[in-house]
Amino acid sequence: MAQLEQPLTGQEKVKIVSSLLKQAPPEEFCEAFRDLRLLMGDDSLMCQEAASLCALHNKLYFTPVRRKECEVLLTRHNELEEEHFLDSQRQVSFKFDHLRKEASEFQAHPQEDEKGEAWRRALYEGLKAYVSSHYPGGICSVFIKDTAIRKILIACIASRLRRPSAFWNGLWKSEWTFTLTPASTSTQVAGTIMVQAHYFEDGNFHLTVCKDVAESLPVTTETQTSQDFVKLLEDADNQFQDGLMEEYQRMSDTHLKAFRRQLPIIHSTIDWEKIVTAKIVEIQVEVFC
Repeated sequence: MAQLEQPLTGQEKVKIVSSLLKQAPPEEFCEAFRDLRLLMGDDSLMCQEAASLCALHNKLYFTPVRRKECEVLLTRHNELEEEHFLDSQRQVSFKFDHLRKEASEFQAHPQEDEKGEAWRRALYEGLKAYVSSHYPGGICSVFIKDTAIRKILIACIASRLRRPSAFWNGLWKSEWTFTLTPASTSTQVAGTIMVQAHYFEDGNFHLTVCKDVAESLPVTTETQTSQDFVKLLEDADNQFQDGLMEEYQRMSDTHLKAFRRQLPIIHSTIDWEKIVTAKIVEIQVEVFC
């Protein structure tokens, strides 16, 4: 007689739930958490882990904080300590309640490195102009980390659209990093672009696409380097979007047809009501003739 499998430990349950919530569609963490709570059947454990799992999701998907005191993305790069974050542009720190999505306890947090702040601010201003014209409802944040011999600049972008009435949600986010070293005339930019979409009308289609980018960037003045960086980022975005649309078209013509009725060669739906009406008229004419 086969032995019954041992029940999962609390740690194993948390690991499984964490893995599933990392894949939660954009803007649907609460719904996914609620469903997993029912499936797990362990309310005390889920409530105990809720805050940490929500915090992980918020930082992973660059949750925006928009208040009159600050406008910044939540990331691992601007986390000061548990539940406290930094808005480098407004130079304020704040506490963030991940479950309620509320910011509080705003305090001044000035930058001490004036030279590094000049680089960060120039990069932010150039990036903000690009994001404002290309990302509906998008937001960007730029952070700087200073070491003994170099400065590390990190740029983050996130744009999310929530359309539950149309049965879809979407997220475009990217993260870019490069270093500034004294006397260096160029640097290597490393970027990651991710698009996540969820369509759930009469089905459940979840798409996640990521692309890594590595390019060389000339380093001159703050303003010129910022302009060159934004141009590099725009080219990478356009290439990624073009590739994504080509792949979507290819999937529509091949794989996605397995999930729906095949369309005619003209790639448009058939107006069955019009055809039926025409047929009825045709029959009536034949009868009267």
